[in-house]
Amino acid sequence: MLNANGVNAVITRLSKAALLAMTLSVPAAHATNFDYNHIQVNVLANPSGIGGLGRFAFTEGAHFVAKGDTQFEGDWYTSGGVGFHAPINQFVDVYGELEGAWFRRPDDDKHDTGDFATVIGAGLRGWVAPPIEANLYVGSIIFDQDDTTSLVEIGGRFHSTETLSLGATWRANGLEQNRLIFSVRYLY
Repeated sequence: MLNANGVNAVITRLSKAALLAMTLSVPAAHATNFDYNHIQVNVLANPSGIGGLGRFAFTEGAHFVAKGDTQFEGDWYTSGGVGFHAPINQFVDVYGELEGAWFRRPDDDKHDTGDFATVIGAGLRGWVAPPIEANLYVGSIIFDQDDTTSLVEIGGRFHSTETLSLGATWRANGLEQNRLIFSVRYLY
């Protein structure tokens, strides 16, 4: 007959076996709804500029991300990091990213060589209709313990082909004016 320690040991072993089985079966059973291997060119409006973004999946649920943009006024924004992505259901994915950022805003006389920050955020991407995607991203730009600013992006994409999509996004991030971003994304 099993005593309390024996019962706990059996439950622990069964729990570990069940957790291992679920972990190994989830990636095969649930693929993401969107491709996270893409390169994107952005045209920034109000104030105008140009930018780019790249995401490169390195496992079933994780990706690298690199971003950059400029208004051609002695400014720049660059960041790179890692992210995760996973399906919520058959239409919606959740994703998140942790990035290190190096940037300089126009008319910033305090930081001639730029400023560093950490960017953390999460978002949702969902199919509204077969070729139309809606997306939302909410995050925070962290300069130090006492200095942070919010980041919000909301937009949509039209997937004209399997490898090409056009998008429009509204961004508010506290570093610059709220702006509209038009983009072309190439999936590879």
